[in-house]
Amino acid sequence: MEIKNTVFQSHSQGVQQSEPLNSNSNFYDIFAAYQEKYAVEEVEKSNEHAVFNMNTTQGDQQEINLDEYLTPGLQSGSVNLNDIPLLLPTAHNIDTLSKYSQKEFNALLAKYDIPSPPATIEFDTEGKLVLPTDYAYAAELKQAFAENPKVENALRTTAALASHYAGIMEGQAFRDEMSIAKTQADRERIADKYSYLFDDNRQGKHIILRFLDDGSMLLGEKNNTTNA
Repeated sequence: MEIKNTVFQSHSQGVQQSEPLNSNSNFYDIFAAYQEKYAVEEVEKSNEHAVFNMNTTQGDQQEINLDEYLTPGLQSGSVNLNDIPLLLPTAHNIDTLSKYSQKEFNALLAKYDIPSPPATIEFDTEGKLVLPTDYAYAAELKQAFAENPKVENALRTTAALASHYAGIMEGQAFRDEMSIAKTQADRERIADKYSYLFDDNRQGKHIILRFLDDGSMLLGEKNNTTNA
């Protein structure tokens, strides 16, 4: 089967890659590099303190009120799903959401007098919350989430976008190498090198949220063969 040179152009990540990625690049390295280089700026707009410029299906820098966007049931009347801007899995969106989620989650813990966060939070393939089995305040946190679904939605959306982004970036080295391949032999060699990317049984990337004692939230990739 002939493999043609193809230039794969993903949606704008809000970051220009100065160097091609290598096959050993992982989500943490890529995202940390983005955070070091770029800062998220909140849109100052009257009293809408949760308004941010986000990459969506309706525009690269669309102003989105995350409080409203992540709170179920705020839309009044009938809603056309085509009119709802979907957040794209870009580094900018993940960085913005992670900072927003960290702030909202810490405020929730304080509001409900929960002394400490769980070591990790993750969501299963159906989007259901998964807490460590030994977390002492699991019942209290679940109740807090039930009464403040915006916060759980923020964490879930952060993890989901990061998982999609990690999957996209896993194939970036393949796209970089294929875009400069000059011969059919080169293309076949590259395709063989990255054949694992096209395995239908390959597990997708799974992102977990880790929490430190100082209130910081870190995003990390879960190792499916060992404990996170």
